[in-house]
Amino acid sequence: MKNLLALKPYLLGYKRHLGEGFIYIILTNIFAVTGPRYIGSAVDAMQESFRIEDIIGFTALYVLFALLSGFFLFLVRQKIIVTSRHIEYDLKNDYYRHLQQLPRSFYDRTSTGELISRGTNDLNAVRDFLGPGIMYSINTFFRLFFAIIAMLALSPTLTFFALLPAPILSYSVYRIGRSMQKRSKSIQESYAEITNLVQENLTGIRVVKSFTREEVEIERFEKLNLDYYRKNLSLGKLQALFFAMLTAMTAFSLIPVIWIGGMGAIGGKMSIGGIAQFIVYVTMLSWPIISIGWVTGIVQKAAAAQGRLNEILDTVPDIANGEKQETGEAAPGRGEISFRNVSFHYPSQPDIPVLKNITFKAEPGSKIAFVGATGTGKTTLVSLIPRLYEANGGMVMLDSRDIREIPVENLRRQVGFVPQNNFLFSDTIENNIGYGSPEDADPGRIAAAARIAMLDDDVRDFPEQYKTMLGEKGINLSGGQKQRACIARAVACHPKVLVLDDALSAVDTSTEARIFDALLEQLPETTIILISHRISTVKNCDSIFVLSEGTIAECGTHDELLHQKGIYYGLYNQQLLEDEILSLA
Repeated sequence: MKNLLALKPYLLGYKRHLGEGFIYIILTNIFAVTGPRYIGSAVDAMQESFRIEDIIGFTALYVLFALLSGFFLFLVRQKIIVTSRHIEYDLKNDYYRHLQQLPRSFYDRTSTGELISRGTNDLNAVRDFLGPGIMYSINTFFRLFFAIIAMLALSPTLTFFALLPAPILSYSVYRIGRSMQKRSKSIQESYAEITNLVQENLTGIRVVKSFTREEVEIERFEKLNLDYYRKNLSLGKLQALFFAMLTAMTAFSLIPVIWIGGMGAIGGKMSIGGIAQFIVYVTMLSWPIISIGWVTGIVQKAAAAQGRLNEILDTVPDIANGEKQETGEAAPGRGEISFRNVSFHYPSQPDIPVLKNITFKAEPGSKIAFVGATGTGKTTLVSLIPRLYEANGGMVMLDSRDIREIPVENLRRQVGFVPQNNFLFSDTIENNIGYGSPEDADPGRIAAAARIAMLDDDVRDFPEQYKTMLGEKGINLSGGQKQRACIARAVACHPKVLVLDDALSAVDTSTEARIFDALLEQLPETTIILISHRISTVKNCDSIFVLSEGTIAECGTHDELLHQKGIYYGLYNQQLLEDEILSLA
């Protein structure tokens, strides 16, 4: 149950509703247990006087108490089950809000399917505990409590024999419950694997079809689904055994009651009506006893599910606002970026440094570039500027301030970032471009950003222009159009620092030159940081830094680096050769 203690704040938030539900549970059980008394009286009246008005009167009272019990049970469900839906709503909001606060490193090591599974299947299991689990647990306790008191009042001896199976029941609940929790957790993990596989396959369906891997992916799904099916079947068999055992215990408890009670009635120690009343109480206990198994299953599933949710909710973001940070809106910045002996390694690979003692400075309004072979740390380096990752050593500064002293929200508002992997939402082109600045993304500003990215003419060719709805991930745009849309989205924010991480790779050299000229003309005060494998893209930058094995191996202008005849010179000649080969082809 310790996993479920995390739900305490949510339960306390609805304590008034739960308190009312608690009172209604007591009332519904009082009326339910009181009703059988009139059955006994009716049976005794039939045996003794057989006055029809007495029999009808006792029967009417039993029906009245049964109706009152049902009415308050309705109120119980209205309070507790409805409250569980409110808490489910709050849990989903908190879960999604927490996911939004987690850093990029968390998503590097956690699959999307796993997060979706925990936010749907696991949350549903927890909701079942908050509603039926709590309601039937409390209801079972009070039904047993009031019924046993009524049974003791009739005959302590019969009560003793009726409750003989109780110790066996308690031990069985303990042992089988532990096994059910383990199997429930395994089932939920299998469901997460299925969700992840489906999510990946549907996202990459074009790749699957291009390589005709449909049958292979179907086999993978069937294998996971078979494992999920077998685990559910195993849990179902265990639950069936548990329910059968509980039902049998209830039936066996009636045998000594009827035998000993009948002997007592023959000896005049107990009336027939009293025996009938007692049998009704024993029968009344059958559902609470059986529901113990059902509730146990709900609790064990919820405990396993909440444990998986806690793993996410207890994850503390490693990139957050510090205590000494400024508050309020960000002051107008100049866009000066400087790195001072910055080092970085990924948490999963602490022995493999990605960046080592990086030091450089980008003046406000300057245009700098980073080049180098694949895997030299270029993307990681620029990801440190908006704190997508946190440097392990050294200091990254914006306008002479340590970026760790700037609230993350204010920092990222000043940095426009265009990553390697373009992503567009299933929304209009207008809303995609204005995504980073929705409060002042007027049509004129959006069109201006699109013109800088050389996208405006393409958009004008669409029938609905900027109101054109994009498909999933912008499927109805070409690769180059997607890149330019992402550039326009970053430009529309009017950032002080614009980072383009290989963001022009899908456009031709002519369009690339026009975009770069537009950036220089329209954003003269913006510091632009480029990453590119094309020398043509970076040759006009104020400074070019060549990365090699996580360090800055060379730096200078295009001409200065060619004169050094080092790594940059080799890259330049290699691209010249590639261009000549392509022209001959």
